[in-house]
Amino acid sequence: MDQIKLSDDVFEQIKDFNNYYLTGEQLSLIDKLITDKKLKNRYRNYGLCKDCMQPRTGALYCRSCVSNHFQQNFKNWTSGNHDVDEFIQKVQLNAKNNNQIIEWIEYDKFEDVEYLAKGDLELLLKQFGKMVLGE
Repeated sequence: MDQIKLSDDVFEQIKDFNNYYLTGEQLSLIDKLITDKKLKNRYRNYGLCKDCMQPRTGALYCRSCVSNHFQQNFKNWTSGNHDVDEFIQKVQLNAKNNNQIIEWIEYDKFEDVEYLAKGDLELLLKQFGKMVLGE
């Protein structure tokens, strides 16, 4: 089933509105232009994504854009374990907000790692200092 989206024309008419402080006239226009209830609620709650021109799915979060970003990056990383890779990719594609995103981080991105314990199936590490994601 195709997802209902705003047309380019609707986006152009509402792109400069502040979804948190809509005037009565703007509210009437929104009600007229966005007939799908879920889409209208997403717009009113979260505003528009300037990249895909659709209502965001969370505060400063666009599920569609974030999923596309991760999907394009799948070929650029691997944990070395197919099952782990599939799990991470599934979580990335289904995340509904920033708090649900996980990402594989290469060991060499960590600084000042201290080994705390090692068992048969796991290695417990403690990482100190700052790690910058996205590098």
